[in-house]
Amino acid sequence: MKRYSLMITILVVLAAAVSAYAADGEWTKWDADLSDAAEISCTFADPTIENEEAKAILGEVTEDDWAIGPEDAVLTLVEYADFQCPYCSNAGLIALEFQAAHPDDVRYVYRHFPLTFHEKAPMSAYAADAAGKQGLFFEAEHWLYETQNDWTYIETLDEFDAWLRENIQTELPELDFDQWVTDYESEEIRTVVDGAFDKVAATNIISGTPTFFANFYQTSYDPAVLEQYIDLFKMQKNYRTSCPVTAVEEGKDYRAVLHTTAGDVVIDLFEEEAPNLVSNFMQLAKDGFYNNNEFHNVVTGFIAQTGDPSATGVGLSGYYLDDENLDNDGFDEPGAVAMANTGANKNSSQFFIANDLKAYFSEGYAAQNPDLSEEELTGKVETRLDAMNARYPVFGRVAEESMEILPLIDQGTVIESVDIEVRG
Repeated sequence: MKRYSLMITILVVLAAAVSAYAADGEWTKWDADLSDAAEISCTFADPTIENEEAKAILGEVTEDDWAIGPEDAVLTLVEYADFQCPYCSNAGLIALEFQAAHPDDVRYVYRHFPLTFHEKAPMSAYAADAAGKQGLFFEAEHWLYETQNDWTYIETLDEFDAWLRENIQTELPELDFDQWVTDYESEEIRTVVDGAFDKVAATNIISGTPTFFANFYQTSYDPAVLEQYIDLFKMQKNYRTSCPVTAVEEGKDYRAVLHTTAGDVVIDLFEEEAPNLVSNFMQLAKDGFYNNNEFHNVVTGFIAQTGDPSATGVGLSGYYLDDENLDNDGFDEPGAVAMANTGANKNSSQFFIANDLKAYFSEGYAAQNPDLSEEELTGKVETRLDAMNARYPVFGRVAEESMEILPLIDQGTVIESVDIEVRG
């Protein structure tokens, strides 16, 4: 009986050991409590939400400006334009539509820049400003741009004046017409408009119309570009104000699973070689920072870069981390995952996945100079790889089973979510 009991005990112990071994060998979702973890040294980035230099020259937005949208909008879109300018009509209507589509995020500001060779530009501006006195400036802007083809070819200014007086009553029925006439003819409005050209030209920043600024950074009025500015400025308003903490534990292996619109990409993380950069990546992933990020910079056969929620190429987490794991030949093999940085110790949230760089560089150099010897070609490729290895810290590598997904990633491929897994 004792022998039988002893055998049962041994079997139970062995079963427990086998079970523990199996558990250690399986990947499970990482969700560690980091409240007591040690902070990693970092330096904080200064938000560049506004171009202070340009704003000082152009003048900040005041109550004297024609503006629509909240004063605390994420994006202030300032346009310098001329109502007779044919390009401005399209741009102005797009700007009005964009602001209406983002009423809580966008403030649209219109500033006059009546060009001297557009003889009807001042008079149309008088009309809009007079309507603006009654809170109808942007309605007048919309009307003037939509009807530009109707009035721009009117022969004389007297005829244009009559056209304005006759049509504005119909097009803006809420307008107090008598008050509008008084304001339209006022010296106050005419002095402001007539002095606008010289005032704007004196800045030496604006030479034509339309000219747009997003938070005083000069920009196009393409809605896709403006959307990116909104995302970028929102991100900067939410820059992180604390450094990441040490997340990796000794004796444990970590990997990331990028669920992308091109397929799942499994990345073996280099927790021993780059513990700080891996810890940072793990925490950003856990917080959902990478969710819905686009691969905003894809060069076929070379790299696919992401980690910027604004997809502008300049977005980051709000802090920088020091380099790790440099000069370790990480790019010599396909599938390296590395930090995308702007210089030494400038690692934040952006990263890229490298393809087979040896093949990419070899093909490129051979195509440029088919007379290169094998030795010369090898030397050029090694020099280029050495430069990559010295600049961009490699903190992981795409697993063999996911390599087939890399050619499917193109510009605009989206990371839907990221899972961090652990074993050991």
